[in-house]
Amino acid sequence: MLNSKDEKAGFTLRAAVIAVALSLFLLASSSYIALKIGALPWPIIFSVIVSGGIIKLLTRSQRLNIHEINVAQAGASIGGLIAAGIVFTVPGIIYLNQTRNLDIAWPNPYLLGLLTAIAGLLGILLSVPLKYTFVDEEQLPYPAGTAGAELLKLGQTGGRQLFFILMCGAAAALFALVREIYFPAGFALTGLTFLGIYVAIIPLPLAVSGGYILGKRTGLAWFAGAVMGWLIIIPLLTQKGFAFEPAKGIVQNLGMGIVLGAGIGFFVSYIIPRIRRIFAPMLKSRGIYFRLLPMIVFLSLAGLLFIGVPFWASTIAVLGVFIMVAVAARMTGETNIDPLEQFGIFIGLVIAFVYNSVSQELSMFALFMIVTFVSVACAIAGDVGHDYKSAAIIGTKFSDIVKVDIIAVIFAGAAAPFVLQTIRSGFADQLFTPAMPAPQAQLVASSIFGFEYPLMFAAGFVLAFLGEISNRFLPDKFKNRVPLMPAGIGLFLGLGLAIPLAVGSLIRAYIDRRRPDLYQSGLLIAAGVMGGEGIAGFSAGALTTVGISYNRGAAILLVVFLIIFSVSLKYLLTKPKDKNAAL
Repeated sequence: MLNSKDEKAGFTLRAAVIAVALSLFLLASSSYIALKIGALPWPIIFSVIVSGGIIKLLTRSQRLNIHEINVAQAGASIGGLIAAGIVFTVPGIIYLNQTRNLDIAWPNPYLLGLLTAIAGLLGILLSVPLKYTFVDEEQLPYPAGTAGAELLKLGQTGGRQLFFILMCGAAAALFALVREIYFPAGFALTGLTFLGIYVAIIPLPLAVSGGYILGKRTGLAWFAGAVMGWLIIIPLLTQKGFAFEPAKGIVQNLGMGIVLGAGIGFFVSYIIPRIRRIFAPMLKSRGIYFRLLPMIVFLSLAGLLFIGVPFWASTIAVLGVFIMVAVAARMTGETNIDPLEQFGIFIGLVIAFVYNSVSQELSMFALFMIVTFVSVACAIAGDVGHDYKSAAIIGTKFSDIVKVDIIAVIFAGAAAPFVLQTIRSGFADQLFTPAMPAPQAQLVASSIFGFEYPLMFAAGFVLAFLGEISNRFLPDKFKNRVPLMPAGIGLFLGLGLAIPLAVGSLIRAYIDRRRPDLYQSGLLIAAGVMGGEGIAGFSAGALTTVGISYNRGAAILLVVFLIIFSVSLKYLLTKPKDKNAAL
């Protein structure tokens, strides 16, 4: 790690503009991806490569400043984090209105944008003191941030990489647009339905890419959960006389319990024993942190009150954020996982319990806004640690990262509700179907309202909770052999997404073992595919909201992405002027 006096400045107007533009791009594409596959690998590598490529293209005769690239990529990543915080939570309102015949109001987009931006600002502010312990003192790994820093140190962010990503993204976009016209729900295998086995294979390049990025252990655990639920448990239940829909509901409630139980179990087994060390930096922090904190806390309370959350619920929610962001930062630094919606659920359920205990009414709408507020703050505070880690490794000025993150949070937070509204309008017939399952939003909604099969949820919760607790007592080589959280998601979502994810994970396993020299190229392809398919899906939905039919909008986009693919391919086939420009 470098001393603060050795840090180099990288904050420029150009870096800030690139950060905001890419942040909005990632907000749109990540929102679509998160609803489509129920997972969102943080887009730091994508941000590093695209930011570096743009800056290199704009820097002709000047000397390249890698700290400027690092600042731009840090701000760009914010869009993906904001997308997760809002998309994993707010659509649960639609789910409850559809499945429980409720009439929960959809939030005012301007007030929701204000609340999202404030939650992001609070997350950044609270992440600052945590940086000094988790990044500087304990030097937690923050794998994604470390990988981004290594990429920057190697200088592997050239213009040719940018065009390679554009080509892969355009190819994925072309495929996705054709798929959405001709076979949006995938292909159903009906030959085994008499046994209670229902399999729909969804051709999702972004899911294959997601499996590659997630890696073998996580991807195959997801697949194992899907096999257990949909090839074993559901068929057994149907053979015992259950109809398919109740059998599916039982398995999905079991999966939800495992996901939430794993998160709470990790909190109890890992976070509580380290509670003093986690919160020490907040108690020691001085300077601008203490001057700004009261203002942001006041704005947080005001934002929650304006959107319709009662005063005491707002107060507990803000206090809960102080606890949960520290947990999120530690968990992300150690494991590269930030189950942000579960932190929101935890605080929401605590507040609901308090209100029920004193016989006070708290609306479902208010609970959704509380969960969203906490989730956004935890998404930001947890994952900006990757940016701090990258800055510490290559020596980028820490305050420059904070500045650009603040700017990006304001823009992305304000835009997030309108992005979500666009997807809601453009994909109204697909949301909460196998084509766009949005499992985190379903988990949030079910946790708030109540599960259809509470005993199965409780069984999954206890199983996963005890599994996480037992990790404390196992030898290191046996710990986390089967990641419980992705296995629970596999139980919930089934084989349609698990199969392409497993394919990507197996490709990654082969490359890690046999061809490690191809890992970087695979990462570029995965980043391009996820970005391309995500933005194509979002753009097609956006066009439908302005009155253009889906097929006509898809035809327009096909031409656009075909041009991008052709230009990128032509650039890549051109012989590079210097050896450093090659991939």
